[in-house]
Amino acid sequence: MKIRSIITIILLLPLSVFGQKELSNEQILEDYTIFKEILTVGHPSFYEYTSQVAWDSIFSSFEQKEIKGVKTPNDLFKSISSIAENVKDGHLNILHPKIDTLPTMFPILIKFIGGKLYTDTDDFGITVGSEIMSIDSKSTHTILKDMLKYAPSDGFNLTKKYLQIEKEFGILHYYEYGVKESYSVKYTTPEGKVKTIEISPKSFESIGNRYPNRNSHFASYHQNVNRVEYFKNRIAEEWPFVYYIDSLNTAVLTVNSFGLDPQEFKSKLIDLFKEIKKKKAKSLIIDIRQNIGGYRINAINLYSFLTNEPFKQRILESAITNVLPHEKYVVHTISNYTDFFGMYFTSAKKEDGRWMLTEDHAQAEMVPYKKTFNGNMYVLIGGNTFSAASAFALSAKNDKNITLVGEETGGGYYFHTAQYSALYELPNSKIMVRVPFVKIDKYVSDKSVPKGSGILPDKEVILTVEDLIKGTDSQLDYVVKHISNK
Repeated sequence: MKIRSIITIILLLPLSVFGQKELSNEQILEDYTIFKEILTVGHPSFYEYTSQVAWDSIFSSFEQKEIKGVKTPNDLFKSISSIAENVKDGHLNILHPKIDTLPTMFPILIKFIGGKLYTDTDDFGITVGSEIMSIDSKSTHTILKDMLKYAPSDGFNLTKKYLQIEKEFGILHYYEYGVKESYSVKYTTPEGKVKTIEISPKSFESIGNRYPNRNSHFASYHQNVNRVEYFKNRIAEEWPFVYYIDSLNTAVLTVNSFGLDPQEFKSKLIDLFKEIKKKKAKSLIIDIRQNIGGYRINAINLYSFLTNEPFKQRILESAITNVLPHEKYVVHTISNYTDFFGMYFTSAKKEDGRWMLTEDHAQAEMVPYKKTFNGNMYVLIGGNTFSAASAFALSAKNDKNITLVGEETGGGYYFHTAQYSALYELPNSKIMVRVPFVKIDKYVSDKSVPKGSGILPDKEVILTVEDLIKGTDSQLDYVVKHISNK
């Protein structure tokens, strides 16, 4: 895969934006009604975080007040995104209609630390690690608050939201505030000097070309001066790979994706663990901080190399509809929903309007591999750790022999929605809505974790501004030092 294609995939998904054609009141109401009915009829976790009374108030407020100010697809997108945020589901995505040409946009690559914005490169004469105080006199606190609705996550999690906003900051700023001829940026340098600079918007391609230069990719920590090559080989590489810290007899296995052919993925794991055994590594660090998920079986297979006991992942799967709502507006699914439902929920029991399946279809796969790793094990996690990757993190969390290090995952602890999703296109605005239809309740060993959390690390290690400036991977560095001191 070409480096530019990799950057496109990672930096801005989806690459889309609205035209500003006006919609009639009837068109706006039709699209909104379809969206509302898809969620209320089909989403299996619709009332988990927001009560029916609260939902009635949200819908009533829009229908009686806010709808009057909606004129364009962009206006409706903002409103629907704000409404959808109340579901608190990281798999529920509100997407823009695609166009051929992206606008120029805010060009500074930023990093969130402690709820504040810092520069992640030395571009435009601004020192890396400078705190951005305001853009066009609007405080970064206000900007963040306005952008949160565009970044879905499971429950009350913020780590995933912050990371998505970091990646998509330029286009999200455009969605929220429109086209700008220039940006007035007020910032404070690491030395404490307050400065203001005017910056011109830049093209997506220009921003993408600078993306590998982020200090938060930690190329300097790994003594790699070619940041583009480092980015391609470490951050954007989808297939699992391993490197070694020979002085500590430690292997670092990086797994950036589970969205790969399962047969090839397992074959790759077999080869890597053979190599790790041959190297006689006593400690193993598994890095899934960039892993947004994929095929569940890949997460199961990876964990099977780490455990000596059969394991569990799910205790219940459920759905509230056996018919896809508003199916004529569906533009993509993994399969026909009726066929899926008939096959997947064939042994399910129906109670109170919900089909419930207590048998995990993948349970037979959850057994140890014939030769497992038996040394010290650590798993690095963060906000990008989502879906199947979060399921793997939970398996590790349930395992007393594995230590999780980093930040809370973007995927939910007790449950998430996924398994089957449908992509809808609203007929008038062309807003795209991806909706999951199966609620998955997970097996957990610790039931004291607050509802709405992701998988929490055993040792929380958060990037500091000093780490950002130096390019220090503080989470990996913590584990390295921990192993060194043992």
